[in-house]
Amino acid sequence: MASQNSSAVMRDFSTIEEIIQYIVNTRQDLSTRNCDRAGESILGFHWQASGVDELFEQLDARLVELDELKIHRFEYDYKSETVYLDIMGDSRLHFKVQIGLRGHIKNHIAKSLATTNDARIRDLLRSIDEPGTAVIKYESKIYKQPDSESRQHVERKSRQYIDSSDGKIQVALIIDLQYPGMKKAWVNLLAADNPSSSWVLFHDDDRDQQPAGQVALYLSDFVGLAPGMPAALCRPSTAEVAARITRNPTIALTYKRLRAIFRRARHLHSPTEFTTEVSDEEENPYEDAEQRVAEARNEQRIETERRVAEMERRLAAANEDAERRLAAANEDAERRLAAANKDAERRLAAANDERLEMERRIAEIERRMAE
Repeated sequence: MASQNSSAVMRDFSTIEEIIQYIVNTRQDLSTRNCDRAGESILGFHWQASGVDELFEQLDARLVELDELKIHRFEYDYKSETVYLDIMGDSRLHFKVQIGLRGHIKNHIAKSLATTNDARIRDLLRSIDEPGTAVIKYESKIYKQPDSESRQHVERKSRQYIDSSDGKIQVALIIDLQYPGMKKAWVNLLAADNPSSSWVLFHDDDRDQQPAGQVALYLSDFVGLAPGMPAALCRPSTAEVAARITRNPTIALTYKRLRAIFRRARHLHSPTEFTTEVSDEEENPYEDAEQRVAEARNEQRIETERRVAEMERRLAAANEDAERRLAAANEDAERRLAAANKDAERRLAAANDERLEMERRIAEIERRMAE
């Protein structure tokens, strides 16, 4: 471990405040002298293993109190009980590129999850955990990933992460940004079973024609060789590549998108010096799903309107039939009433005739009796 950090500045500290004071003073000194961060910015000191977790927590809390950037990169060797800190914070450019790249990959994972019907693949996609910065503890050492260091240092540590993760880390994606010039950017992908890798330029302000290409990422890069993983979603091995076996990547990270992330980041870093392009805006990973939802809602609305119209037609027909039946019933009732009235009038006339006949007979009887 000491050989890997031979450039570290070793110091003796007995309190947290001594460490904090050294970090603050050295940051100020390095920023004014614009020194190489891979050298003087690496601080090494001894600290008991039993207190290392509390040490990192207290350092972060105290730096926040002082409005200082927290420590993002560190190593701890449990055998020698030695802490190695990169005490310089990330530039806004590096941070924005990291955020943009992470967001783009997460969006693609979300899109794959929204468009995959295979329950097993959906479970694997959901199992992807993205806490931001990976912490790896292996063989008495604890590591935290580099965010913005020299190429050689990052490559070495990336290989160290892959080799020390027991298969949990399959690839390391590295972005190298020209800084402070911010005119060029490169990408490199280190894979577990491929010891060779190369840096590829994906952006250069001095070139009229920007490089074309992509970085292929597979589901196995995120979840390892999980049980039941379909071969179609696994990164081709070195032997398979030699046999010219190819597979469609889960995520195709194009140089065009990498350029967009880089341009947006440097514009945020220096808005008066750099501009962005309309195409730099991140595509909406839910656009297809939203379109399908909109189409489904439109179809549902049309079906609802059709059903309402059908109900209204049936109601109108039912009302018309009810009115027809009511009219027929009223006509029949009126006819029966008229017949009943006619019969009543006939009976009344007959009763009057009977009354007149009775009165005539009574008058005849009275006349005879009078004689």
